[in-house]
Amino acid sequence: MSDIETLRKSLALSSEGLASEDKKAMAIDAISKILDALELGVGAFGEWEQRCLAASIIALRAGKYDDSRALARRAIWPEENRRNSGVARLLLRPGMLTIPELRKEFKIAQSMPPRKVRPVE
Repeated sequence: MSDIETLRKSLALSSEGLASEDKKAMAIDAISKILDALELGVGAFGEWEQRCLAASIIALRAGKYDDSRALARRAIWPEENRRNSGVARLLLRPGMLTIPELRKEFKIAQSMPPRKVRPVE
């Protein structure tokens, strides 16, 4: 099994039924592991990965932890599962185009407090 396949399997645990803080921890762990792996050259780092990881960090900031984790995991999908239309809606963001820039934004997103959800009136 390749390093990228091992990484995919390590991030496959379900977050169903977990508390918000646990989901946040899982999202942070996924983004961190994927950034580390891509930096080490375990997988390619191109437009697909840029878009997925940037969207993942933005979702983390917004408190959408399941979405954040899913988007991060999408960054390491096998080539045969990728469709350009799948990430076309995820914009390339200035300041989030390189791994160092993504790490900087990720660090900021990690330190943000959870968003308060206002009850519907």
